[in-house]
Amino acid sequence: MIVKEIYDISLPLGEDCQRYPGDTPFCRQQLCRLEEAGYNLFSLTMSSHAGTHLDSPAHLVVGGRTIDQIAPQELILPARVAFVPGQGPIVARDIQDLDLSPGEALLFKTENSASGLSRSPRFREDYVCLSPGAAELCLRRGAALVGIDCLSVDRFDDPGLPVHKILLGHGIPILEGIDLGRVDQGSYTLICLPLNITDAEASPARALLVR
Repeated sequence: MIVKEIYDISLPLGEDCQRYPGDTPFCRQQLCRLEEAGYNLFSLTMSSHAGTHLDSPAHLVVGGRTIDQIAPQELILPARVAFVPGQGPIVARDIQDLDLSPGEALLFKTENSASGLSRSPRFREDYVCLSPGAAELCLRRGAALVGIDCLSVDRFDDPGLPVHKILLGHGIPILEGIDLGRVDQGSYTLICLPLNITDAEASPARALLVR
């Protein structure tokens, strides 16, 4: 494959990064200093859902696959970036005419990207997300992974997490917190690399789109 364009769609991780309410804040603490110990050493504290991150089925499904059980080849795959305007939630009719081949990742670019919400350090409850009907349509179209440019595919005021349950319940990983502000809609190859954490339900990820 000849790569002409590479887009890093990962959000920077730092102490001012946006976090979902209730999640552990990102903290980087220096343990050793170069001037004193001869080397720099830091500890990191964060949620497994910090920044750009991948949810595995184990997040909500009893006995579901954990992050380390998802093979890397499942996370390097054809992807479709679809821009869906409006304030959401995205419903099935918004994407019913979308050209998606079975086995592709479907990444939603929304007003979260256009407004700068996805990169803002301040969390807002009115982010654009998916409806259960849209999630069901993703299943019927054979999406292998679903991503969105905010920290959750579900509405903030819906603790039942129906979209998560629909997708993860059918084994479809969810990539949340992606930055699609510089990315046009169209076809790409997604490279999504979560940390290989044993028994983890989620992990921060470096995500790239190439074509």
